[in-house]
Amino acid sequence: MASQVGCEVDGGHPEIVSLPAMLTIPRYTRRRAILATTLLLHGPEVVHAHSMQHGAIAIGHAWALPSAISDGQAFLPLVNMGATADALIAARSDIATAIELRTNARYDDLAASSFELERGKPLPMRPQARHLRLIGLKTALVAGNTFNAILDFELAGEVEVAFHVETTPGN
Repeated sequence: MASQVGCEVDGGHPEIVSLPAMLTIPRYTRRRAILATTLLLHGPEVVHAHSMQHGAIAIGHAWALPSAISDGQAFLPLVNMGATADALIAARSDIATAIELRTNARYDDLAASSFELERGKPLPMRPQARHLRLIGLKTALVAGNTFNAILDFELAGEVEVAFHVETTPGN
C-alpha cells in the first residue's frame, strides 16, 4: 500500500496523492509535501528538545559555547506566558564562581540587574549579545557535555535548567 500525502495540485486545490504519483507533481509542490511530511513525522521531537515550562515562563533550548578559558557564555530563549511581567533576576551554577546577566559582550560595561520578561514577548539570547556570562569556570566547557544552573525569576521563583555545551544551538 502506497503512503499518502496531502499536497496542492492543479492551481492550489488540496488533493491526496500517493507517493509514487508525486513524481509527476511540479518540483516546488513536491518539495513542500516532503517537507511537511518530514515535519509531521520528526518535528515535535526537534521543536521540544530541551525546552520546559516553569510557572508562566517558557524556557527554550539552553546551551553554552565551548570554552577552555576562565569565562564562558550561556544562552536560552525565554517567554513569559503569564498575565503580568516577570524578570530573570539572577543565575548560579556549581560550574562557575558567578553568573552575570549581560546585554552585550563588552565586559567593561556594567552587568544588567535583570532581564525584563514582558508578557508574551520573547527574550532571545545569542553570542555577543544578550547572554549569561559564566565567570570563573571551575572546569572547561567541552562540546557534548551538560551542566546545570539555577535561574531565579522575580515572580516565578527558582528553576534548575540543564545547559548543553554546543558550538551552535541544537548540535
